[in-house]
Amino acid sequence: MSGGASRIDTILTKKAHPPFNPRRVLILSKITRYEFEKRFHSEVHEENQLKDLLNSRGSDYNRLLTKHQQHEAYVDKIKSELEKHKIEYRVVQRFDYDDEAVEWADAVMTAGGDGTFLLAASKIKSREKPLIGINTDPQGSEGYMCLMRKLPKERFGSALAQLLEGDFKWIWRQRIRISVTSDRALETPVELHDEQLRRTPSTTRWREERQTRESRIIRGRPSGRRDDSEKKSEMITQQLPVLALNEVFIGESLSSRVSYYELQIDSGKLVKQKSSGITICTGTGSTSWYFNINKLTEQCVKDLIGIIEEKSGVKIPRDKPTLIEDVCLRFNEQLIYDPEAQKLAFAIRDPIFNATFPTTKARGHADQIRVKSRGYDAHLVVDGGVSFHFNDGAEAVMSVHEEDALRTAVFR
Repeated sequence: MSGGASRIDTILTKKAHPPFNPRRVLILSKITRYEFEKRFHSEVHEENQLKDLLNSRGSDYNRLLTKHQQHEAYVDKIKSELEKHKIEYRVVQRFDYDDEAVEWADAVMTAGGDGTFLLAASKIKSREKPLIGINTDPQGSEGYMCLMRKLPKERFGSALAQLLEGDFKWIWRQRIRISVTSDRALETPVELHDEQLRRTPSTTRWREERQTRESRIIRGRPSGRRDDSEKKSEMITQQLPVLALNEVFIGESLSSRVSYYELQIDSGKLVKQKSSGITICTGTGSTSWYFNINKLTEQCVKDLIGIIEEKSGVKIPRDKPTLIEDVCLRFNEQLIYDPEAQKLAFAIRDPIFNATFPTTKARGHADQIRVKSRGYDAHLVVDGGVSFHFNDGAEAVMSVHEEDALRTAVFR
């Protein structure tokens, strides 16, 4: 009896808690490149014309169409498997993905890659509503945040059954809460992916705002006196309506411009800095932009070993052919940390160090990060998709809170 009971206990403890048994699932389907081109070139009505247009600029029309059809077939597979388990579903794309749609569902599934997963996460505020990512392009997309990563659609049926049986583990991915202090109310953020379809450069808004501000200055104070409207405004602190799952980027709208800001790590001093901007990430985001900013290449390691040998007079053994590769791998692995860890990582891009701007840590970890903008045309971007105006005098405080975590699943 005791042996049987032990086996039953093992089975029971293997099941995820709380269980995954949704009645209604919202499927957020990505806009494929083929669909994007169709929308972008809405004036082209004939398929042959679209084909000629894309081929004329070097894009492979047939490949885009095939990829689109494969995605649609995967979405159909998801729908049919949900129907088998009598789970109600709705399919939406980014333009119909709103708070009302999320509220309707017990769970959200994404059909796309990591970008679609990030978009889905931006609308999920509750720690209790699960987000399950399905990579519909296993050959062309890494799908790091997706449940099945690179498995084909033929495996989706068994994967869904595994979820419903509780044979998986919940992961609560930490997210970044952002509080902004400025002398104005929050403006409507720019949805960068939507701007592409509207043919509007992402910097247009900032140029318009800057021109408006310059015109106020030009119309300014002929007598040199300040009127009541120019007196210092009261500062307002507001929490941004989105949480960052991957990272927050702060910098100038045009990457060719130097970003000027003040930075405080935890309770340290507020330090003036110039760089190409700063990226602040979670454990989930530590595999993404943060990783690529900081990673070592084999070329760098090879050059460093040569310099160390030259300066120290000590020959480093080269009998192991994979030495340089192993050093690279070891360094790069330690950049990545647990998605559930309640801490931030930061990376300063191309920092400028000189007599005016002394050397500081270019990367590290923190519980809280404060950035005060000294920018003229700067922005704060959440997960590469939502951009907020962030100019001179505005302050942002980034932190991680347990109640903001996103509930996702991984197979054991």
